[in-house]
Amino acid sequence: MEWKKYRGGFIGSSVTEIKSVKVIDPHGQIRRFRISTVREPSGKFTKIPAEGRLFKSEKGYIGVLITGKYGGYVKVGKNLTIQQCLSVSFSCLSKKPLEKLLKGTSVEITEIDGTIVGIER
Repeated sequence: MEWKKYRGGFIGSSVTEIKSVKVIDPHGQIRRFRISTVREPSGKFTKIPAEGRLFKSEKGYIGVLITGKYGGYVKVGKNLTIQQCLSVSFSCLSKKPLEKLLKGTSVEITEIDGTIVGIER
């Protein structure tokens, strides 16, 4: 897989649409939040899904970098957060987007400190 330099790590070339993420709340419950691309930080939800790419840190751990399409912001949940990009572990994604990202790669999935991440073989 080809990796391109991006801020504090590297990003992969394959892109998939992300429509929801699973987040553990302070009470330990897993909650699914809708995710979309918005043009401005105070924007409402749109039908434009966000984009996800593989993201490799400098330590070699692989997760998913979620960005807005066309350079937009990412909105998670009704009031949770709006930001430029979001880095999450594999356990936060549904099966289909995760399978699309990992198809044709040599990434081995492993659990480190309760977080599911990937390591390139």
